[in-house]
Amino acid sequence: MTEDDPHADLKQHIMTPEMQATLVAVPRKVQKRREHFVKVPRTWVERLATARYTATYRVALHILYRHWKDGGKPFALPNGLMSKVGVERRAKWRGLMELERLGLVAIERRPRKSPLITVLLKS
Repeated sequence: MTEDDPHADLKQHIMTPEMQATLVAVPRKVQKRREHFVKVPRTWVERLATARYTATYRVALHILYRHWKDGGKPFALPNGLMSKVGVERRAKWRGLMELERLGLVAIERRPRKSPLITVLLKS
């Protein structure tokens, strides 16, 4: 501490933004979601090896997770949900079309609604 700065003793107690970020509590729901994982069938790995777009992988992993979570039933794939995992609307459709071309999913296109996705595991 110097005599020049009357607030020198207070400066050592000021929290930096990095320090504040470490103190923010992560909600329990988010903590539990981070523990989840995705099992990828070997046929999907082999077919995704020929995929052209990064979004295809992100969409594929999300679809496999949802397929497991929803008990294997067809499910809707909204744009807002995909944007949370870093896939925008057009990239989602590019990925879906590529997954359909690879024979991994069936897409039921519905006007003005999210598409219904059916996972095709038997091939």
